[in-house]
Amino acid sequence: MIRYFAAHPTAGNLLMVALMALGLIATGNVKRETFPDLPATDVQISVPYPGATAEEVEEAICQRIEDVVDSIDDLEEKRCEAREGSAIATLEMVESGDMKRFLDDIKTEVEAIDSFPDEAETPVIKQLGRTDFLATVAISGDTQPTDLKAYAEDVKDRVLLIPGVSQVRIKGFSEHQIRIEIAADTLRQFGLSVDQLAAVIGRQNVKLPSGTIETSQNTVLIRFDDERRRPLDFENLVVVGADSGAEIRLGDIATITDRFELDEEKISFNGQRAAFLSVDKGKEDDTLSVIEDLKSFVERERQIAPKGLTLTVTHDISSIVRDRLNMLLRNGSQGLGLVFLTMWLFFSLRFSFWVAMGLPVSFLGTIAAMAVFGYSFDMITLVGLLIAVGLLMDDAIVISENIVSHRKR
Repeated sequence: MIRYFAAHPTAGNLLMVALMALGLIATGNVKRETFPDLPATDVQISVPYPGATAEEVEEAICQRIEDVVDSIDDLEEKRCEAREGSAIATLEMVESGDMKRFLDDIKTEVEAIDSFPDEAETPVIKQLGRTDFLATVAISGDTQPTDLKAYAEDVKDRVLLIPGVSQVRIKGFSEHQIRIEIAADTLRQFGLSVDQLAAVIGRQNVKLPSGTIETSQNTVLIRFDDERRRPLDFENLVVVGADSGAEIRLGDIATITDRFELDEEKISFNGQRAAFLSVDKGKEDDTLSVIEDLKSFVERERQIAPKGLTLTVTHDISSIVRDRLNMLLRNGSQGLGLVFLTMWLFFSLRFSFWVAMGLPVSFLGTIAAMAVFGYSFDMITLVGLLIAVGLLMDDAIVISENIVSHRKR
């Protein structure tokens, strides 16, 4: 091959131009991400349970799934999120496991569960693609934690609509609860114990699915809903009644607050209470494109956010990719210029030019190959390309000096 191109320089020039053209065309098609794509390890189980509360979903769905999957081989971690009306369980496989067998085992175990409530729908089991952490959006301000959490949930739903965003998790809050505090002397005054008070509250705070009615046109879901969600709802709850009609309400004898369970789980940002939205992108999406869309969203949201709340993009992982790409371009251009000038001191301008051209031709040809074989600009490939800058220049100088010495003989 070397003999052929030495005898036919025009063919070599055409090949060089073709490689550079293909590389330039392919540059925009190569993904930019933090780490290369790795095999998926997560399986998701979704079980709709219409009309059920999160507590009912936890007991009737999550606990049963967690019990049966414990025996599955290669299970690394399990977690189940109970929501109103559905449960979402995620099972993580060890890196060395066989995904096909892992998925089949999960389907076998979950489909064998016969103790799900009648109202629960058929579980949906699917393999999840890998995601990459992208950035964190901090929502901070001087506001009540419950209001902050509600706004964070609203922002989360809209962030999920950004193309390329696959998952958003809210951090900075423990379990939400209505806390009822009553003095022991007050309980004794009314002849109540803590257990009796809890039973009274439980009987008047009920939300249960009650079945369905099927008609020729549709199916109607029936449920009994007397659930109390706000402190005011609990304040009006009757705890002691007399034959005369006199009533003692919970708000008369207790302090009721709407709060989150653990204060130590709160997050502060710039000295203010904050909610963190941890944003992930899909492995098939370009990191720099998605982060630009996210920053544009945050900029728009700042204009319409409630008074006193600010949104800030922090923990931006895309900066690593951007810095590596800039370093590659900077090192490549500096190496190209230094090699050309150094060679020009000892050899002719034409000779120096062709030696220096080895760097852009090699790089653009590599980028064309990366696009064809599905490689991306990531931490691994960029390190390899940075190392290649030095190797290419060293080899080009040594080979060129050898050519010059042969021509002089």
